[in-house]
Amino acid sequence: MATMMAMKVVDFASQSIMEKLERMLVEEAALLAGVEDDVRDIVAELRSITSFLTVMSTRRSLDDQLQNWVQEVREVAYDAEDSIDEFECRLRSTSYDERGVKGFFMRFCRCLKSLKARHDIASALKKLKVEVEEIRKRHDRYSHPNEAASSGTATSLDMADSYSDPRIIGHFVEEAQLVGINQSRDTLIEWVMDENCLEFTAISLVGFGGLGKTTLAKTIYDDPIIVGGHFQSRAWIAVSQNYNIRELLKKIIRQISVKEQQVRDVLGCQDASLNTEQLLNMMDESQLVQTVRGCLHGKRYLVAFDDVWSTEAWESLSIALPQGKEGSRVIVTSRSEAVANACCSRNRQFIFKISPLSPELSWELFCRKVFDAPDYGCPPELENVGREIVQKCDGLPLAIVTVGGLLASKPDKILEEWKDLRDHLGFEIEKSKIHRILVLSYNDLPYHLKPCFLFLGIFPEDYEIHRKRLMRRWIAEGIVSGVGGFAAEKVAERCFNQLVSRSLMQPSKFDDNGTVKSCRVHDMMLEVIISISRKENFVVLLNERPPRHQKIRRLSSHGGSSGLVPDTDLSHLRSFTAFGKDVPLKDYRKQRLLRAIDLEVSSNLFDLHPRSFSKLFLLKYLSLRDSPISALPDSVGDLQNLEFLDIRGTYIEELPNTIVKLQKLVYLLGGLNQQHPPGMFTILRFVTLFKLKFPKGIRELKRLRKLGMTYADDEQLLQEIGELAELEKLAICFGDDDLVSGVLEGISALLSKLSGSLRSLTIFHAAYGDLKRALDEVASPPLLLCKLQIDVVLGGLPAWFASLKQVVKITLFNTRLQLQDLQVLRNLHALVKLVLGCESFDNDDEDLIFDRGGFTQLKLLEIQSHCVSFEEGALQNLEILKLAGYFPNEYGVYGIEHLHGLREVHVHTGNEDLGEMVKNIAVYHAARPKCFVKIEESPSDI
Repeated sequence: MATMMAMKVVDFASQSIMEKLERMLVEEAALLAGVEDDVRDIVAELRSITSFLTVMSTRRSLDDQLQNWVQEVREVAYDAEDSIDEFECRLRSTSYDERGVKGFFMRFCRCLKSLKARHDIASALKKLKVEVEEIRKRHDRYSHPNEAASSGTATSLDMADSYSDPRIIGHFVEEAQLVGINQSRDTLIEWVMDENCLEFTAISLVGFGGLGKTTLAKTIYDDPIIVGGHFQSRAWIAVSQNYNIRELLKKIIRQISVKEQQVRDVLGCQDASLNTEQLLNMMDESQLVQTVRGCLHGKRYLVAFDDVWSTEAWESLSIALPQGKEGSRVIVTSRSEAVANACCSRNRQFIFKISPLSPELSWELFCRKVFDAPDYGCPPELENVGREIVQKCDGLPLAIVTVGGLLASKPDKILEEWKDLRDHLGFEIEKSKIHRILVLSYNDLPYHLKPCFLFLGIFPEDYEIHRKRLMRRWIAEGIVSGVGGFAAEKVAERCFNQLVSRSLMQPSKFDDNGTVKSCRVHDMMLEVIISISRKENFVVLLNERPPRHQKIRRLSSHGGSSGLVPDTDLSHLRSFTAFGKDVPLKDYRKQRLLRAIDLEVSSNLFDLHPRSFSKLFLLKYLSLRDSPISALPDSVGDLQNLEFLDIRGTYIEELPNTIVKLQKLVYLLGGLNQQHPPGMFTILRFVTLFKLKFPKGIRELKRLRKLGMTYADDEQLLQEIGELAELEKLAICFGDDDLVSGVLEGISALLSKLSGSLRSLTIFHAAYGDLKRALDEVASPPLLLCKLQIDVVLGGLPAWFASLKQVVKITLFNTRLQLQDLQVLRNLHALVKLVLGCESFDNDDEDLIFDRGGFTQLKLLEIQSHCVSFEEGALQNLEILKLAGYFPNEYGVYGIEHLHGLREVHVHTGNEDLGEMVKNIAVYHAARPKCFVKIEESPSDI
């Protein structure tokens, strides 16, 4: 298994270098002048090795010699890519200004440098070519002649291994260990036994490995109510990853007691010398399907398919199940949401998502496994350590049972042994069956998802991983790239969704439209990732001990106490990520191969070396977000391939002039951290975080798609922004005296120029000004806007707002609109989220009234400090209502009972009467929404 994982990583590494070299041969042959033959030779060698490894990956057992060979090949593939990248750095890095005598001299020097670079790369490639050939010869010299030819055939050892499936423990769990499943079991038994539903029904149990899907399904399958005769036929089929449809169909036939004569009739063979098993072996797949269907036709049956990994497996098996009106049921367990959706495509209500155990249920399960009946009591001196051990299992039943088994095997319950297990739990889990179970999820991943999955190991335990940050990091490091006409962002998003669908990441937050916004990795799964990464040198974690690898390619610092030892070789580093206060690496001049530097939320990052970025030709991603740094060094202009720069939440108020040299920049994000809502800051905070000034020449950033928060203090800057033809997202801020005539005219012209590209617009103003006139005068409005956020006094909506047919999210603060403007918003039928912040309407004497009709797609409504009434039939699709601020009337909100689709009500106010009223309404509300109330003192009471 370890070797199979190694080969998959090698496959990724060698494939990456082959694609890079082949692209250079086709598109940029001039760069490789003189070394083309060496490049082609090494590509051929790597292709041959990769093909061999693909064949070998079908084998379950490989010897130590082959494992060592795989490790050698992996390092050579990485070294080859490093050499090519170093070659690109030296050959392509050019000065921004090459005019005049100075430019001529620099071009002459670069020509000389080019000759030396080609000589060096030729030498490096020849050395790598010899190394690859030697590795291959060494393997051929010691390998068995028929190794490759027989590698796809299951040996007796392979077959024996298939019977030691670690998931088998889910079938034989002691009754004492069945903790926390009663409610789930009762619900599922109701679904299975529902006599009012005679339709064929598939029930799917979905969740990541080790949550107890098999245990729960087996408990239902063996329940006395079900075994007692309700179903005329039953079958339990373990499908797993490497399934064989013919064998699975034969297992069904054996369990549903098909008569031998039925088999003979389907096969058309009446030879009495052949028994049933021999007859089944003679059948093809279609005949086996016919036999199963014939036996189950007209019967009420129950079939459980355990551990289904693909929709193809389900489709092949479901053909054999007749879908009559007898009340038959199928139970499917899977780690894949895609499989669950396919099984329950006719009725999604029968998808049952398995959740981790609560802390108390986890502790109960642990005690039942470790201690003796009847009380299963834990000695007081062991409880604290025991609970720490259980906490590391993070609610995963299989982990709790496995770790509990380790402790139960020790008759003497010694505190020091428990502490030792707590401190080395990751190693113990790696040796146990749970590790093997979770590794199955990794092995099942397609080639392109494996490095995406391993990349999750850079994040600390229980860290909330934001989707966009992860996707951009994948792209920056070349783990994900555009494919078949699809942009890299679309491919990355698909990879992210696939990992979530396979339950390898747990969603933690969602966007307004239901898209996963952030996720977490289960602690046990993270142990698996770290274990694989450690073996494959994919990621090195700098926490409690210094790194041991000679060549570190991805380094992640989790704020441990060790730091970097002086002789650590970081010349091969491709990415550096720091979490916590300290940043152990701040000068990057010697890390020429870096693609990503991520120092987000590094609270002790106050400055960087002035020349820190001068050598980073390959760098694509730089994030200093939410750090206290106050200035960017001029050397940031040397980052010729930089695509993503995030300085939100920093104290950087002015960008260096060299920023305009970043010709490939796509994202330039600065100013306020957008996770904080607007309209809730003092002017001082506003000015400190919003006032990010740009130098002249920003028009040179032709590839820029997202820009914010820009401090627009003159008309020229607005004119330059208007020339950014690909700009999709713009956040712009004005100061106290900026809305003079020229700037107002500049806003109108800017929005007209960007009307075809702009999808998101945010406008802030620290004081008050006449922005309404500028918006009214926009000649060609940006009608393709999807998101709009305004914190400026308007007094009314511009006429063109009524034509924003694609807008899904609107946030308004301090706009002081009139009540009739609410009628404009109600007719925006794509609107999903609406935030009406403080003073968004001038309605001191009247309520905001939401009546029947309008807001047809609105799911989330947030209202701050405005009295509001909901009439019968209003907001029929509203699911979440948020009320915040200090409402002027006694209650301030009326008619919540009319919101029939409501699922959640959030109240954050100083009005206790409002809080109590909402609580009471929620109790009697027909939809039984969840109610979250937080009462705070009003400013006048403080």
